[in-house]
Amino acid sequence: MGKFFWGFFFIYLNFNLSVNAHTLNILPEFVGYFLLLQGLKELDEESGVFAGVRPFAVGMAVYTGILWVGALLGITGTGSWLSTLLNLVSTAVSLYISWAIIQGIREMEERHEADFNSAGMLLAWKVLLVANIVSYVLMLVLPVAAVVALMAALVGIILLLVAFWRGKKCWEAVQAGTIRLKDE
Repeated sequence: MGKFFWGFFFIYLNFNLSVNAHTLNILPEFVGYFLLLQGLKELDEESGVFAGVRPFAVGMAVYTGILWVGALLGITGTGSWLSTLLNLVSTAVSLYISWAIIQGIREMEERHEADFNSAGMLLAWKVLLVANIVSYVLMLVLPVAAVVALMAALVGIILLLVAFWRGKKCWEAVQAGTIRLKDE
């Protein structure tokens, strides 16, 4: 489950390096999707959900890899309606992937009768979902106000990462034999 945490870390956190007119994310999203793919493969037998979401993660790894290489070479552009549409679809697919992984973790909780913090993950995911929807709507209507929604999205990202870190620790406890039961 540690691969999920690190995957989402790379996917949702952006640290950009700007040189002249080019911007490059030094935490490439495609690395995050490759980490998610490894985590999905490792936990494949824990839930059928993990196998079902793998094609989406592969698609996003390829898509974000192409964007990253394009940014590295200075050939990808932003600001067009097509890039905005692709960004919207990318966000939706990314949110679907994270939701599906949380559903798989919920199945793992039932299977092991343990608490892997899926409730915290789902709450953080909902904050992230609402913040993303509001920010896209505000960007169309009142771009200045979208900053507030983007700050809420940052809070959702932090909550999601903390929730996955806690889930990772709980999973490690189960593997070590010190099970954290749901009632505790």
